[in-house]
Amino acid sequence: MNLLFGFSGRIGRGQWWLAQFVVLALLVVTVAALVHVAGLSAGQRLRAFHSDSLSVSLALIIGSVLSLWINFAATIKRYHDLDKSGVWSLLLLLPYIGGLWVLVECGFFSGSGGNNDYGPPSGTDDSRSELSTHISRMKADHPVQQQSRSTRVDQQASRIDPAPPASQTRRPTGPTGFGRRGL
Repeated sequence: MNLLFGFSGRIGRGQWWLAQFVVLALLVVTVAALVHVAGLSAGQRLRAFHSDSLSVSLALIIGSVLSLWINFAATIKRYHDLDKSGVWSLLLLLPYIGGLWVLVECGFFSGSGGNNDYGPPSGTDDSRSELSTHISRMKADHPVQQQSRSTRVDQQASRIDPAPPASQTRRPTGPTGFGRRGL
């Protein structure tokens, strides 16, 4: 629930896109409910909703406020991941340019690595950090083991079958007929 409604912490690009999908789905459901309540049929021309209907106005207000809240919460946390203040989310209020700026910056830029002023990266907890530490230790030890194993194999191969001299392994060069194969 913190992903959709909280304003503190950090979220990554994937979680931000998920929140934008939730906002879009909420707006679609709100419009579908308004169309249903207003009683518009497929054959009628779409017209402005009647403002005298309390249920239509209430559905519009609830859907709009909820989608704005979720969008601002996700955008503020995404700016926190970019190591910027949540005030940058106010760019959403600028027509055209602001929304495009936020879409590009929040949707495509990678966040700051490691901890920043707004906390640890999203999705990290103690067990994951311990696991990543263990994996990095294993990766550091792995090349040494791999190198020692490959040198053992090379030593065994040289004892069993010595390599032929370089003159025996090279193919003759020069014109031997048609093309490279000598046909």
